[in-house]
Amino acid sequence: MRRNRPVHTVGTVVPGTLVIDAPGGTGSPLLDAAGERPLVARLSRAASWPVHLPDVIGVALRIPAAGPDGGPADLLFASTGTGRLTRYVLRFHLSATAGPLTTMFPLLGAGGHLVFRLDPEGPGRYRFSCSRNSGPWRGLGRVVLDVPAPERPPHRARGAEAAAGPDDAGLRFRPVAQPPAGLTVPVWLRAARAPAYGLARRVGRERA
Repeated sequence: MRRNRPVHTVGTVVPGTLVIDAPGGTGSPLLDAAGERPLVARLSRAASWPVHLPDVIGVALRIPAAGPDGGPADLLFASTGTGRLTRYVLRFHLSATAGPLTTMFPLLGAGGHLVFRLDPEGPGRYRFSCSRNSGPWRGLGRVVLDVPAPERPPHRARGAEAAAGPDDAGLRFRPVAQPPAGLTVPVWLRAARAPAYGLARRVGRERA
């Protein structure tokens, strides 16, 4: 109906850095060696309601040359709980700094299923961690974003169309097709998500 992104319609695209300082034995070269990698992030709200209303918060990360065959790697985070079960349950927040976010759906890596997590430490700064097979969270490093100031629009903005900064209508994340190298999307999850992402991409091309 929206003829663009079905959810997370309005967002803010910013550059940033992924810092790995506690390599984690995940099976992905991106996450299993210490270092820094540039990235592009998009901060958004799922329903794109007015900013004074709570919404499901999204943070999408694209890391160049970290995915399959040397292409980009995409990780999508949403505001959720962090317990063994609640990490799979969406939560409503006012901003990307109001609470933790997880990838919610697992990726297959070394030793089993991996779910990744971001914990806000301040505007544009997040602790980055992972959990294997629903076990304890283990720190991997941090994500630092060059967010605009303020991070989100002032309360006088009435509509979700008032983004906190520049967006990029052509930027489309592909978490099913482009996980970090060394990690794979479970077959059941690929089957469930691919049709919806395919439809959204087709609608976007037709609109363009």
